[in-house]
Amino acid sequence: MRLAHVSDLHFGAIEPGRPDALRRALEQVAPDLLVVSGDLSQRGTEVEMKEAMEFLKTLSQPQFIVPGNHDIPHGHHLWARFKQTWRTYRKVVAVDLEPVWQNDEVAIIGANSVRAGGWYLDWSRGHLSREQLRRIAACCEQLPEQLLRVLVVHHPPAAPPQGTRRHLLDRRKRFFSALNDVGVDLVMCGHFHMSYAVPLMLPGNLRRACVLSVASTATSYRLEGEPNGFHVIDVPATKNRMDIQAWQWEEQRGAFRPASQWSFQRHVWRHWTVTRERLA
Repeated sequence: MRLAHVSDLHFGAIEPGRPDALRRALEQVAPDLLVVSGDLSQRGTEVEMKEAMEFLKTLSQPQFIVPGNHDIPHGHHLWARFKQTWRTYRKVVAVDLEPVWQNDEVAIIGANSVRAGGWYLDWSRGHLSREQLRRIAACCEQLPEQLLRVLVVHHPPAAPPQGTRRHLLDRRKRFFSALNDVGVDLVMCGHFHMSYAVPLMLPGNLRRACVLSVASTATSYRLEGEPNGFHVIDVPATKNRMDIQAWQWEEQRGAFRPASQWSFQRHVWRHWTVTRERLA
């Protein structure tokens, strides 16, 4: 099973020519499913959403999409942000903010971590409610044991190795416990515009680690010290190994190319460890 993980397209703040280059790279990768972990647009406008969807419709792969914090009204549109938070997204992208996808190898559960606002200045912050965590648990309870369990959410619960000044997913202790209880194998996120893949330790009665894949911005000029990029995730049929390859934009070649790579091994009780790491 091969997944392509792209995030933070940010139509409305696009690097010229980057979407076409991304399309060519995805044709080369030929994934079974394209996972988009939020921020299709820059300011949540209908024009930007339509541009993003027009691009995604040119791709041949089946797609799994969750929203990001830029996919709701921004700026001075306060009334729409709080009263019509998901009107445009549901009209243009999808009615379902938390989709579920499954085949005979993988089950993927989407979770919407976006919040319109809160009692803090940074409204880009995200979290999952108890009700959302119960929904994830209910989905997992119905899954065959042999399926790889994947959660897609926009906000990362852990920082990259080099650190970040931005907020992580709120209420992480509760989130980690929920992941541990239901046996999630892989969490896919975006938001930071930085690329990394690490074992994510989960506290609880049974301490174990799942895998966290965080993809950079695929097409925007809003960079955080590294080029545009996306991840390719390969899971062999045994589902006891996972290879994550980061593709990055190379200016000299004018194309996306493989850069970093991580390999993970699954042990008993769905505990994952990194077995190989090759950084660009």
